[in-house]
Amino acid sequence: MAMASVQFEIPEEILYALNESITEFTLQMRLFTALHLFKKHKLSLGKAANLAGMDKDQFMIELDRSEIPLIDYDPLELEEELARFEK
Repeated sequence: MAMASVQFEIPEEILYALNESITEFTLQMRLFTALHLFKKHKLSLGKAANLAGMDKDQFMIELDRSEIPLIDYDPLELEEELARFEK
């Protein structure tokens, strides 16, 4: 799999305020980004877990901790899905 590198600068005072190293901050940013993109239906469970640097089971635990549902149908999607089973 080809990899891309993303770099950005943050004030060091942010790290001091969080009491985190660059590595800890980077891991948290990857997790927060993966959670957000999964919640917005931009990434699948597998791709979000990969972005977070976790396996699917670990990522599902983080979803639960963040109170993000694993399955999140909007009402219309759910009705359509259930209608398919009724046929």
